[in-house]
Amino acid sequence: MDDQKENLNVAFLNAAIRLNLKLLSVVFGTVSGLSLFVATLISHLNGGGDLLGLLSVFFIGYSVSIPGAFIGFAWAFFVGGLFGSFLYFTYARSLGTKIADVINDNQESNIFFKPQILKLESHSIALAIGCSVSLLLIISTNFLVFRGTANESVHASLLSFYLPGYSVSLLGSLVGALGLFTITYLIFRVFCLAYNKISNYRNNETPRLVYYKPKTKEPERLEPAKHVCILGAGPAGLATGHELSSNGTQVTVLERNDYVSGLCRTVEVDGYRFDLGGHRWFTQNEELNNWFRRLMKNEIVMVNRVSRIYYGGKYFNYPLSISDVVTKAGPLTIFIAGITFFKSLIVYSVFDKPVINMKQAYTKQFGSKLYEMFFKIYTEKVWGKPCEELSSDWVSQRSKGLNIVTIVREAIIHSKNKVISLVDEFMYPKKGFARICERLAEDILEVDDNKILLNSTVTEVVYHGPRDFEVIYTKDGNNSSVRSDSVVSTIPLGVLAQIIRPEANQKVIDAAKSMEFRDLITVNVMFKKQQVSKDTWLYLQDQDLIFGRLHEPKNWSIDMVPDDDHTSLVLEVFCSAGDELWSLSDDDVAKRCVDDLVDKLNFVKREEVDGWAVIRTRQAYPVYDLQYGEKTKIVNDFVAKFEGLHIAGRGGSFRYNNSDHSIEMGLMLGRKLLGLPVDHMAVNTESTYHEEKSMSGPQRDHYKSKKIVVD
Repeated sequence: MDDQKENLNVAFLNAAIRLNLKLLSVVFGTVSGLSLFVATLISHLNGGGDLLGLLSVFFIGYSVSIPGAFIGFAWAFFVGGLFGSFLYFTYARSLGTKIADVINDNQESNIFFKPQILKLESHSIALAIGCSVSLLLIISTNFLVFRGTANESVHASLLSFYLPGYSVSLLGSLVGALGLFTITYLIFRVFCLAYNKISNYRNNETPRLVYYKPKTKEPERLEPAKHVCILGAGPAGLATGHELSSNGTQVTVLERNDYVSGLCRTVEVDGYRFDLGGHRWFTQNEELNNWFRRLMKNEIVMVNRVSRIYYGGKYFNYPLSISDVVTKAGPLTIFIAGITFFKSLIVYSVFDKPVINMKQAYTKQFGSKLYEMFFKIYTEKVWGKPCEELSSDWVSQRSKGLNIVTIVREAIIHSKNKVISLVDEFMYPKKGFARICERLAEDILEVDDNKILLNSTVTEVVYHGPRDFEVIYTKDGNNSSVRSDSVVSTIPLGVLAQIIRPEANQKVIDAAKSMEFRDLITVNVMFKKQQVSKDTWLYLQDQDLIFGRLHEPKNWSIDMVPDDDHTSLVLEVFCSAGDELWSLSDDDVAKRCVDDLVDKLNFVKREEVDGWAVIRTRQAYPVYDLQYGEKTKIVNDFVAKFEGLHIAGRGGSFRYNNSDHSIEMGLMLGRKLLGLPVDHMAVNTESTYHEEKSMSGPQRDHYKSKKIVVD
C-alpha cells in the first residue's frame, strides 16, 4: 500500500511539473511576444526604433513596422517559450526531489491544505536562470558568427566591458557564458536569500514547501550507566570517559598500546616532537571550542594556516583560490577548467546524473580539469585505489559545500569585507596534539576507582544480557576481565564484530573482515636549518614522490624542535601492510624520502639532514570502497542488538572523522550514557564544509554543563 501511495505521489509530482512547464512556456512566450509587439508599434508610430531594429539579425523578417510587429510577436513568443521551458526544466529537475520528500512524508500528509509560503530554493533557481541566460548568450553570439557578421556586431561586442574575455566568436561566447553564469548565479543567490529572509519574518509559523524538513525523532533516553568499559584510549574513548567521570560515573579504559592518544599520537625523538599526520584543532562549534580552552588552559598556541597543493612544479593555495589558480595555471588551463566545470554543472545538476564514486563527486564540485590537477593523484595515493572504485561519501563528508561557488564567494567576501569564512587560523597544543588525550587521561585518573590500563589487548566482549558485559583482555601474557553495564568501543568496527560473544553469523563476519583500512608510515626528517617552508600542510600531486603530504611541526609550535637552529619535516607515506612500501625497512623508506626532498623537490641539501625517525601505524584510514555502506550497515545492525554496547571514533564507527569530530562524538556519547537525549552519531553529518567558519553551524551544548569539572 505504501509503495502504491509513493508511486501515485511521484506520478502526481511529475504531472505537476509537466503542467507547470507548459504553463511557464506559454506565459514566457506570451509576455515576450506582447512586449515586443507593443514596443515595435510605439517605436514605429514615433518614427524611431533603430536599436530595436537590430533584432532583425536574429528574427528573420522582423522590422520596426506594423507587419514587423506581428512577425516579432511570433518570434518572441517562440524564443520566450523555449527560454521559459529551459528555465523551468532546469529548476524542476533540481527541485523535484525536495518536493517529492514533502509529498511522501506521512507526518505532513495534509501540508498542501495548510497556508503555504512557496520559498525560493536558492541553488535551484540561481542554477536555472544562470544556465538559461548563459545558453542564450552562446546561441545568440554563435548565430552572429555563423551568419558572418561577427566583425559588424558592434553592440554585441560591448558586452566585453561587463564580461571579461567575451568576444563575438566561438571561444569568446564560451568565456562570456561562464562569466555571465557566475554573475547571474551569485545575484540570484543573494536575491533568494533576501526573499526568504523576509518570508521567514512575515510567515514564521507556516510550513515552507521547498525548505521543509521531515520531523526528526527525539533521541532515546538511556538509563544512566554506573560503570562503563571503554575499548581504546584514543580521542573518542577518552572524551567519553572524561565526560562520564566528570559527572560521577566509573570508567575503565583498555588500551593495547603503551600510550594514550591513538592516531593522535605525538612522538618525541632527540628533542624533536611530531604528530602522525599533523592534527589541528578546529571546529565550527564554538561551545566545543570553549570546552577545549577550558581543558588545555595555557597550553594553546594559535597557528596561521598556510596550506598548499604542489602540482606541476607550482604551488597553489588550499582551499583553492580563484585568483591564485588564474595567476599560476595560465589562460588555456583556466579556459579548459571553466568548460569542464560548466559541463559538469549541466550533467550533474541540470540532468541530475547520480554521483556514486569519488571521481564523480569531485568532478561535480570542480569539473574534470581541476579534479585531475588538484585531487586525483593525492586521493589515489592515500587510498591505494582508483577514484572510480571509491565511494562519493568520503568527498561528501570531507568537503560538503566546497565548490567553485564557495571559492568565488570567499574571494568576494574575504577581499571586500575582511570576513574570515574559510579556515586560516587554528588552535594547537604547543607540545603536540597528543597533549589533548593526555589531559583527558589525567582528569580521568584523578577520580577514585577509574582505571586506564595500557598494554591491554581486548580479545572478547561477552554479552550476558541487557546492560551486562564482560570484557576479556590480555595484559603481560595474562588474561583478565572487566564487568560493566555498558561498553564503548573505539576499536575498528570490523574487529569488534568478530570478538563479540555470542558470535555473529557468517554474513556479518564476512562483512566485518572485508572492512578495509589504509595504513601509514610517518617519517620525521630532521634538519640543521631554521626553516624549510612556511607551510602547515603541503599536498603533493606527484605520482613519482613516495610521500603524499608533509608538514613542518616547527611552523605549528616552536616547542616541537630542540632549538631555533633546527627544524623537521613530517612526511606521510600511505600504504597497506604487506605491500611494497610497507615491506621496506625503516631506513630504506627514510632514504627514499630524503632523495625525493633533495633531488626532486629541491627543498633541502643532503648535508642538512640531521637524522630521521620512522613510525608505522596500522588501520589509520577507513577505506570507503563502493560496498562500504552496505558492509557497515550489516555490522552496525548486528552491534545494535546488544543493549548497552556503543561505538564511537574514526575506527569504531568506520567514519572518516577529524579529531574534533571524534572528541565531540565521545563527549556526546558520554552525555547519552548519563541519561540525556542526545544522538552522538549525528556528529560529522552536517552539510557544511569542514574548513568553513559559520556561527550558524552546529552549536550543540552538551559539554558545558555546570556539573562538568575540568580543574
